[in-house]
Amino acid sequence: MRSFQSKEIKVVDKIYCDMCGQSCTITEPCIEHEYAKIEATWGYFSNQDGTQYDIEICENCFNEVLSFIKDKRRLNLEPFKYPYDKDPLKGQSSIL
Repeated sequence: MRSFQSKEIKVVDKIYCDMCGQSCTITEPCIEHEYAKIEATWGYFSNQDGTQYDIEICENCFNEVLSFIKDKRRLNLEPFKYPYDKDPLKGQSSIL
């Protein structure tokens, strides 16, 4: 014999960009959430000891942030190229 009880479960309905406030939820043809996630946890010896960040931003804001990072790196690393094999700022396509 089984006994059942009802439970209320929270599910993500919409995601809003933490930078511009626009919705990151696409409702046609099905509900999808298109956003970038930025997470950081700072350790004991940083200036932000124990501070955690969990930020979600839309594609447009992501492109703005990415552009800022690329410009900053260009200023700091020029005339040198990116020193590693895979440049994380170029992105990689998961589409075959």
